[in-house]
Amino acid sequence: MHKNMRMSTTLRLFFILVVIIPVILISYIILHIYKRDILEQNKERSLQTSEALAYSVSQEISRMSGLFASIGVDRDVFETVSAIHHSTGIEKQAASYNLKILIEKYTASVSGRVLSVNFFFDNNQSYSYLKNVMTDENNIRGESWYKETLNARGNVRFLGMIPNLLYGNYNLYLMAAAFSPQELHSLSSLEMILFTFESGAFDHILQSRDNSESILHIVSDDHQIIASNTIVDRGSLITNNWISNLDSQSKGAFVDNENGGKHLVTYARVDNTDWFIVQMIPFSSLMEKYNNVNSFVWLLAVFIILALVLISFYFVSNVTKPLSELLRQIVRVTGGDLSARCTESGSLEMVRLGHSFNLMTAQIQDLLEQHEQQETEKRKAEFAALQSQINPHFLINTLNSIKFMALISKADNIRSMTHALTRMLASSFNRGGLLITVEEEIDLLKHYLYIMEIRFGRPIETDWDIGPNVTRYYLLKLLLQPILENSIIHGLKEVNYPAKIQISIRQTDNDLLIAIADNGVGMPEELFADPQGKSPIYSFSGMGNKNVHNRIQLHYGRGYGLHYEPHQPNGTKVTIRLPIITEPDESVEP
Repeated sequence: MHKNMRMSTTLRLFFILVVIIPVILISYIILHIYKRDILEQNKERSLQTSEALAYSVSQEISRMSGLFASIGVDRDVFETVSAIHHSTGIEKQAASYNLKILIEKYTASVSGRVLSVNFFFDNNQSYSYLKNVMTDENNIRGESWYKETLNARGNVRFLGMIPNLLYGNYNLYLMAAAFSPQELHSLSSLEMILFTFESGAFDHILQSRDNSESILHIVSDDHQIIASNTIVDRGSLITNNWISNLDSQSKGAFVDNENGGKHLVTYARVDNTDWFIVQMIPFSSLMEKYNNVNSFVWLLAVFIILALVLISFYFVSNVTKPLSELLRQIVRVTGGDLSARCTESGSLEMVRLGHSFNLMTAQIQDLLEQHEQQETEKRKAEFAALQSQINPHFLINTLNSIKFMALISKADNIRSMTHALTRMLASSFNRGGLLITVEEEIDLLKHYLYIMEIRFGRPIETDWDIGPNVTRYYLLKLLLQPILENSIIHGLKEVNYPAKIQISIRQTDNDLLIAIADNGVGMPEELFADPQGKSPIYSFSGMGNKNVHNRIQLHYGRGYGLHYEPHQPNGTKVTIRLPIITEPDESVEP
């Protein structure tokens, strides 16, 4: 169903849709495009840096490989190594000195980086220049790279980073390359040359980049960090997220969230190797410029929106103020205040509308007064009709009982029974009003119980539980007699064990609770309450209980009336909830 809105709300919503939302959307779109462009630019720039570094590392590897290849094919080196291998004493020392001069001639450009040059002969002997190997030579000859290099003679095999195998080297890893001379150039039994150099040989390439915010790594084919521009454990493994991305293609970029924040990661493969240059840049540094622009744009947008909101509120308030005043008066009327009047001011239309409103409320007030008077008369008529249903019914039953008893036998108890009936009828037709005290109602119930005992020819044990100070309260006349009648006729009439009735009258908070329970046959469980929860079931209790419930609710409201529940171990319990009445109310008088 369509729901109408206030005019001021409609105007403000219109303003929001036409002005505020477009301002927010435009600001968001501009910032989103700007952010995307910044990311793309930084990604391209970072990728170019990674490719440049990959090229530099590739060139360095080629230079080192060329240097080692030059040593490996130098005839003088072969002759000198052969002399060292076959000579002893002073001749061997002289040959070693000559080899030192020859090698330093090649390694002068990388002075300090070369750790050792180890020569392995085919007769399981070896010679080490600078540092000896601490690993068993047989284990070295059994390495896969050793065999693969022998099968590719004449080519330098760049091994990359391997675990330290030299005495006097305290780093966990070092860089290595291997060379196996070709057969036609072999002047001796030399079969392998192992070149080892510092593990940080490539650190200077990464550290040459003046970018303190980015982190650069060289990652090997087994996903170990070979070199870095930061303090990192050489040989440590990269994360699984990096591994899955690096294995996919030769270069690219991805976003990483696993290293203490969000980072842009770019990578590029080093030519002729399975190494990668990986660059990691924190998003915080990438987005610094964007964050400044973002703050400025949103502050400007908020300022514009606030200015427009103030203008719109001023405009809307001046247009809708007379209507709002009329609406407030209408709300007062809907709340029951018919004295509300609208000030006849504003435009001609509002003056006429206010005059019509005032006239309407005056007429409604007159109509309500007439309606209340009619309802009062109607309720008095309903009370009289309900009472007329109870009194004749009881009177006919009782007089029939007296008649049958008089025909059957001349019993002395007829006088007592007639006396009790007279007391009850006198109370029913009393002109004092519809209310009597609890004490008087109890007295009438005792007379009624006496009549019913004589009528059915069996005693009824009655247990009275009367609370303190409740006998002075007032309640409607003959309110409890129909309930007691139902307990006797429908509950106790057919039982073959002693009949018993419990009557309790107690005060709780602002209510008076009256409970009448019997030990009769009880009633089916489904009759205790309506499944829909709308009203109790009265078909069992007959016309009398229904009239009692109607009288109570008609006079006191829906919060009062009768409630049924099983009485343990057997029987039915009826609870009557009434308001506390301390004085007779003249408004209920017929």
